[in-house]
Amino acid sequence: MIQRTIVTVILVLTVALWVAAGPLRAQDDPLALADFSQREAADAGDPYAAYNFVLPVFGGPRQSEATLQAVIPYLEIAYEGWRQGNADEQIYAAYAARQIGQALQNVSEYVESLNWLSRCVRILLPNLTLPEYEVQLAVCYEDMAIALQGLERHRDSLPYLDQARRIYRANIGIIPEMEFAIANALLNEGVGLDGMKRFREAIGVYDDALEFFEKSEGVRAEISAAYVANNIGVSYWRLKEFESSEAWIKRALPVMEKIDGPLADSTGKARMNIGIVISETGRYDEAIQWGMSAMPYIAANRTQSLSDQRWLFEMLSRAFAAKGNRERAIFFGKMAVNAQQELRAINASISDSGTEELRAEWRRLYQSLADLLIEEGRISEAQAVLNMEKEEEVFEFLRRDGGADLTGTRAILTDDELSVESKLAVLAQIPIKAEQELRALYVKLDAGTATEAEEDQLFLLEDALQVATDEFDAAVEDFLVQVANQAERAGMAAQFDAVGAYQDVLAGLERPTAILQVAALDEAVHLFLTLPGVTLHEETPIPKGELGRQVLDALQLIEEARSPDAEAQLQALYDAVFEPVRDALEEAGTEVVMLNLEGFLRYIPFAALHDGQGYLVESFAFSLYSTAVPTQFARGARVAEKAAGFGVTRAHPGFSPLPGVAHEIETIFAAQDGQGVLLGDAVLDEGFDTRSLRKVLMRKPGILHIASHFALRPGQEDDSFLLLGDGTHLSLSAIRQKRAFRFQGVDLLTLSACQTARGGDGSEIDGFGATAQLNGASAVMASLWPVADAATPILMQDFYHGMIIEGLDKAEALRRAQVAMLQGDGQGAGATRAAESMDDDQGEAGFAHPYFWSAFVLMGNWL
Repeated sequence: MIQRTIVTVILVLTVALWVAAGPLRAQDDPLALADFSQREAADAGDPYAAYNFVLPVFGGPRQSEATLQAVIPYLEIAYEGWRQGNADEQIYAAYAARQIGQALQNVSEYVESLNWLSRCVRILLPNLTLPEYEVQLAVCYEDMAIALQGLERHRDSLPYLDQARRIYRANIGIIPEMEFAIANALLNEGVGLDGMKRFREAIGVYDDALEFFEKSEGVRAEISAAYVANNIGVSYWRLKEFESSEAWIKRALPVMEKIDGPLADSTGKARMNIGIVISETGRYDEAIQWGMSAMPYIAANRTQSLSDQRWLFEMLSRAFAAKGNRERAIFFGKMAVNAQQELRAINASISDSGTEELRAEWRRLYQSLADLLIEEGRISEAQAVLNMEKEEEVFEFLRRDGGADLTGTRAILTDDELSVESKLAVLAQIPIKAEQELRALYVKLDAGTATEAEEDQLFLLEDALQVATDEFDAAVEDFLVQVANQAERAGMAAQFDAVGAYQDVLAGLERPTAILQVAALDEAVHLFLTLPGVTLHEETPIPKGELGRQVLDALQLIEEARSPDAEAQLQALYDAVFEPVRDALEEAGTEVVMLNLEGFLRYIPFAALHDGQGYLVESFAFSLYSTAVPTQFARGARVAEKAAGFGVTRAHPGFSPLPGVAHEIETIFAAQDGQGVLLGDAVLDEGFDTRSLRKVLMRKPGILHIASHFALRPGQEDDSFLLLGDGTHLSLSAIRQKRAFRFQGVDLLTLSACQTARGGDGSEIDGFGATAQLNGASAVMASLWPVADAATPILMQDFYHGMIIEGLDKAEALRRAQVAMLQGDGQGAGATRAAESMDDDQGEAGFAHPYFWSAFVLMGNWL
């Protein structure tokens, strides 16, 4: 967003990078400008040859990302070859280290850039025998300041800039262009002051730099003045003086377009900045147009532009949200978060304290995206986004996935959003392709190798670039007027008309049962309660967005903090979605409540809702029911021998080991000790593969118990999968599409895995459990959050004991197992292991917290 420059200092062996000077001239070979006569010796490790091989690259136009990555290994060869040499060679090593640091800085690797620039400083400090070396030290200091600013450590950057400016001033009249270097340092000091929110001071410093550049002659002074003008505009934007801001940036843009070119980073930044400023004035359509015009710069410089992507995509997200287009707002909000996540990942080697400024400055991106997702009822995605912002806390609370590496996680784009992303990429390539062809000829022209025919072609391509730019503008216009592809939640209206069908279902059940349908609309929550012979309607005046936030808060208090404050939040949810129908349920003598829920409401652990006196599980059994999933309500045979189990205990790429699964399977399935309830076969790890699962399904087991990891990518069924014991992935799409994974004959499929009931927006078709039910399973038990290793064997053994030994229906068996754990009466065989592995988490309350017992939900045939 802000322009920074690195002063060019010509010394014996160096041509420094001038970050914002010159257009990007892309070519197929990133080293096309290199001196290939030096290549063989360079590859053999000769430091002089390595340096001279890439030296022409730095004398050419602005380097692309590919070029920067290609030259760094040769600069490293030069550095390693010189750093142990004589005094002159050590100075050369310092030059190489500085250029490596600058190159890394230009691909957003700020931490590594600081490391290399520090090497440069350490070499130069004891060897300041010439004025040129002093100035080289000053350049390193200035580069270090720019890297610190990239990490949002603006306060730390100012002392380095002050030192650099002192050295430049001391060498006026000794080294050429020191006045220019001082003005350049002032420009970068303004960036630091702006980052510290000292905006008026920043403008004053910018004015000093601008005064020098405007008095100077030449293209370099003209473009530097444009950079300063852009930055002054940014500071006025931060001061909310939008008219002045817009005027300053629009003053800078034509100069950048003329000198740097239409696809240069400076031009892209200025266009983006104009969009950001005018969006603040409510001119959202115009702001979006300006923002989209910066997309080719983003596409051509994906890593270099990460810092700018955050600003651009945040602006586009806010603009689309203001226009009421939440789908596009969410899409660009995810893009902004992902740019921030990539910056964090690239600079992950720095300590947490060193990146706190980077996190704090951009925390709003996560919160804004989460708010948008909550408004749309996409609670699971909102929670994932908030978890990304506080990854360290996630490590503490996700015990089953405690070894998982969350560094570099991303906001997952749904299939629809990936389609939008692809359209944007194609759109942005229209001018890029023409400009690349043009720049390839510029390289030949500059090298003196262009033929006369190629010179003629160059003029034609310059005209073609304007045509391509016009095509791009038209494509942007078409993109923006397209209606957003929003997936409708089909079936809600049909559900409201299903009262007769509900009565038929209730008439065939053996226990007093009710169907509670909850619908969260924009301004209120509607409760439709179907009892035998009557349907009642109640309304709670709570907007959908507010209810979504309550659900998210409850899940976080349960799943992450295991906080005693969860009870109050669960009581608030009780008041909203259950209290209005409580009296009617009790008057009817209801024992089982079948929940017909849509969207994020499926994430509510109804068993754990609190009425101020106790949890609902102490009064009612619950199951999930949907008209979208055909269900035959009939009691299946309770045959302990017709059971099968699978589990994963070992670590696999991206997944931590699950040592508790072995004990879980041993507790549930009877082995030589005869302690388990289920008598079928159970296998772990390598024995759990696609073939073994297919063989078991062919035998149609009555009960199938699977304990493993589940990776959920909301909205992307190809990338959502169950981890098998041999490390392979069984995706949702494979289960849904292949006949080999039919669950006919399975009366109960228990998925003791992480978040197997949770989808991206709560819709039934997103979860693994609902997919299995659609594929023939009579009932599915799945979890709303990662389950606790210590508690799960106890709950499962009590649950299966109730089903098999006591002959209870599934809903009542689950209710009694949950109540037993809540009250500390669980009889399962997991108590010893629980004391060993979860002692700190249990405390005096044992497993009474809802985290331990309310994760599991029953779907489908609860009999």
